[in-house]
Amino acid sequence: MENSYNYRKQRFNIMKKSWNLDQVHDLFMSHTPPPELLNDLRFSVMLYISKAFRFKFTHNEEIFIKRLDESRSIRDNITPNGGVVPKKEYQLEYNMVLRSWSRIVKNLTQNNPKLLKKFRMTPNIRIKFGTELEENIGRPLNTSYPHSDAWLDGPWGINCYTPLLGDVKNNNLVFWKPKNENYFNDAFLTTASTYEEMQWVLDHYVSSQELTPKKGKVNISDYAIIHATHREPTCGTRISIDTTIFVGDHDVHMDRKSEYLDDVKIIGEEILVSSTRSVSEENIVNKKSVFSHYTTGALIFHNCK
Repeated sequence: MENSYNYRKQRFNIMKKSWNLDQVHDLFMSHTPPPELLNDLRFSVMLYISKAFRFKFTHNEEIFIKRLDESRSIRDNITPNGGVVPKKEYQLEYNMVLRSWSRIVKNLTQNNPKLLKKFRMTPNIRIKFGTELEENIGRPLNTSYPHSDAWLDGPWGINCYTPLLGDVKNNNLVFWKPKNENYFNDAFLTTASTYEEMQWVLDHYVSSQELTPKKGKVNISDYAIIHATHREPTCGTRISIDTTIFVGDHDVHMDRKSEYLDDVKIIGEEILVSSTRSVSEENIVNKKSVFSHYTTGALIFHNCK
């Protein structure tokens, strides 16, 4: 049986030293963005969401979340799992989000940018309402199932999750770590078409309170760590951004390759993104396969140089 756990630990140790990360676990680190970059990301995400849900923008977080909750019935620009889908009508605001996020990744990796081998251009701007969207209940790819992104994306990626706004204390991700690293098995990270069929992996894992993502931090975890959306009773809405990066000489799943660059480019400056999809279209998502992203085939990337 293959056991890549030691390699994964070594990889994260190199990342920690190279990028000056804060260590939470052997396979879980965090980065605190400079306040000006974090504020810019919050602003651009709020503006993007207000356009997608067609409500009046406000800087006030409490009022913003209230207006978003009141717009919950507008479902034409959001996936069942809460991903806000970019459309032609607000692609300018989408580029602003991508610019803010790519600047944060650029800052995160600045001490050793070559260590980052793949940078994903299509992060998820995700809304998790206090109550689950009805169309997501029972879906085989509902992120409330404990899961690894390896089950859809291949075994070698690294999660970056940044809770930005709302009730992060009571509406967040929870994590599981392997019970015994010596008995870790790479079969735990096999690709699968549903999260349900991989729930047997949890028999080899234990829940971990120490792995609690902090608001405003980029929380970085290996695919060998299992996670899930968790809502406490009567929790409020949470807004976050999540994506993946690659460190080391590893391939991206063939259905996801179009989303990645070999290094960080400032999206919105070096590359502009346009959408081929309009809010007037009935289909929110037309995925190439179960493994592909909801933006695949619906975005065009323009090199500004």
